[in-house]
Amino acid sequence: MSEAAVQSDQSDRRKALTAIFVAAFAAGLAIGAAMPMVAMTMELRGMSASNIGYVVAGAPFGLILTSPFIGTLVNRFGLLGSMFLGTLLIIATLLVMPSVFGVVPWVICRVIAGVGVATIWILSETWVNSLATNENRGRIIAGFMITMSCGFGLGPLVVTAIGVETWAPFYLAAGVICLSMIPLWLARDVAPELPQSQGWSFGMAIRAAPLLMVVALFAGVTDATQLSFYPVYAMREGFSADTALYMLTAIVLGTLLVQFPLGVLADRLGRNILIAVFLILTIVVGGLIPFVLHQPLILWPILVLWGGVAFGLYTLCIILLGDRFNASELAGANAALVALYEMGSVVGPVAVGHAMDIYGPNGMPMVLVLSGIPVVIFYVIRHFTRK
Repeated sequence: MSEAAVQSDQSDRRKALTAIFVAAFAAGLAIGAAMPMVAMTMELRGMSASNIGYVVAGAPFGLILTSPFIGTLVNRFGLLGSMFLGTLLIIATLLVMPSVFGVVPWVICRVIAGVGVATIWILSETWVNSLATNENRGRIIAGFMITMSCGFGLGPLVVTAIGVETWAPFYLAAGVICLSMIPLWLARDVAPELPQSQGWSFGMAIRAAPLLMVVALFAGVTDATQLSFYPVYAMREGFSADTALYMLTAIVLGTLLVQFPLGVLADRLGRNILIAVFLILTIVVGGLIPFVLHQPLILWPILVLWGGVAFGLYTLCIILLGDRFNASELAGANAALVALYEMGSVVGPVAVGHAMDIYGPNGMPMVLVLSGIPVVIFYVIRHFTRK
């Protein structure tokens, strides 16, 4: 390849990465605002924790339903066309929700939004993974996660600034997601033409990498609970709505701070070892929350660490996914991983909602700790039996 061709290829790669990162930031900002916004809007309007859990679980449920068909969608509309279609679905639901407030219509809206989230989430990660190599995958994926985490972190702050007493945050989130389409459109000439997706890759991914899928399931339980229920948990423990959102921002800040060192370590050390370390830390640190909740000097760094190690599990799963699957399998494998992650996002909030109704606020950390123990056991079993 000539020097000019190499420079052109590098320029296209930078253009594509810039577009994905900007879009990821905008989408992260809107989604980071939407999850606590929905939960707190329902809380302030007198909904039970169980009903909040059902509505929060709507988006992950829609994502799970869509994931097996992502390959077919890409074969039909292409990667970029599918991402635009998903973006429009999210915008439409955010604009409709204020006028149809109620458990059933909101569950329906969140399921439809989940279909849109599925296409954007899975295909953006597939796009990034296709641009990376085994030597730099950790840092590339970390950069992607950092930009999305910045959006997630700013989302709760935007909700705090605007408040959830009105419907303004819903319209603002819709506008931000609409803006995220601009960089994707500008990068349309460098969007990859993925090979025809293999119909068997979704199920094959689960059979080929069961540990990754189980870890992703647990990460979904923890991450969705943190984003959706931690503000409710803090408010029921006596904190104001603003303080609860600042606590959530600390959790999301942890997801940001851990990404770059995690990416560097993943490129230099054994990635399976890092999964074990992050898994243990997620369980232990999450279990400490009730004991340090009213000790500010300890609580804030604990929240940052908890957010970092919990979301770091998902980052490691994406990195390992790119190592193990080729281009024709990657969209299906990524869809399988995200589907398991979102299954955790469905089960987690529903289980936590019921646990908090029965056992009080500390039902949340109880569920998170108990759900992690079987994952540790499975990790140990796979460590000694993997061929």
